[in-house]
Amino acid sequence: MRIAFVLGPYKPGACGVSDYVNLLSEELEKKNLSCCRISIDASKGSAFSSLADALPEADLISLQFAPYAFSGNGLSGAGLRKFGKAVRHRNLQVMFHEIWIGAYPSAKWKERWQGSRQKREILQFLDHAQPQNIRSTNCAALDRLSKAGAEAQHLYLFGNIPHSPLEKSASRRVEDKELKVAFFGTLYNSFPYHLLSEQLLEISKKHKRTVRLLILGRHRDQRGLQSLQTESAKHGFELELTGELSAQALSHHLQECTLGVSTTPFDVMGKSGAASALLEHGLPVLAYDDGDTPEERLFVFEPFVDQVVLLNDPALPLRLTELMTKPRPAFFNGVEHTA
Repeated sequence: MRIAFVLGPYKPGACGVSDYVNLLSEELEKKNLSCCRISIDASKGSAFSSLADALPEADLISLQFAPYAFSGNGLSGAGLRKFGKAVRHRNLQVMFHEIWIGAYPSAKWKERWQGSRQKREILQFLDHAQPQNIRSTNCAALDRLSKAGAEAQHLYLFGNIPHSPLEKSASRRVEDKELKVAFFGTLYNSFPYHLLSEQLLEISKKHKRTVRLLILGRHRDQRGLQSLQTESAKHGFELELTGELSAQALSHHLQECTLGVSTTPFDVMGKSGAASALLEHGLPVLAYDDGDTPEERLFVFEPFVDQVVLLNDPALPLRLTELMTKPRPAFFNGVEHTA
């Protein structure tokens, strides 16, 4: 079987979708499936219209969709329509990493307007292409697609940090003295850092541990980092920025932490490879539900149901205490599961 992945500009190490396709291809090839990669990149002269004229010889075409990966304004225009019509009678999978913007209650009018154009283009493409299956990674996208009449199924987005065993002599376990909290991925400024710090302070007092915040890898949102630094200084928490690390070093740090924090809103946490890496390494993960998606549409991927704790859950201290005293779950190989 031959699978052709279609994605935006190929930027491994700097683009989550590129890393996703790389890891998934490697795992599929272990199962004797052949994979190729087709990049839609205007800077290199590759476009949907030219792909429509020369569709790959493949048993499955897997479109890794994110509007802004294909164009600066999130609209691909006639090229996407042409590709949709060309691929209509082929075995097509559409994997939505992102959908249209502005589909949340507090969105500004300009975002809603642009999002309505993107939504119309996406639904028109799906109507032309008639894909065999539609997938997405997170509750919010699945809810919005369903409301628009496009029924999609969940597909787990795995983390991109493979497990690297710690040597026993190198292990620096300090659970009895320190509450070591891992942050991995973008530190979004919209996250309620004040609420997080209050909960961490309560837990640290209850368990008589100092709090150490570990910011792993690169970080993009300086405002989020500044908010976290302000709260850290206010409550006397230690804070460490590691800078860019190898996958092996990241895995080691995750194994040595007590818990993790995902600043990605709970309803879209499924699209965060960083959050998946925390969970796959067995960490309890604190997240925040901003209320943008109806509660009945929210879920946690089954293997991690007991690991995710919401900051706005009144039972947080009790749940976190239970998780911290249990043996850590074994590493979950997400890419193997998805493949």
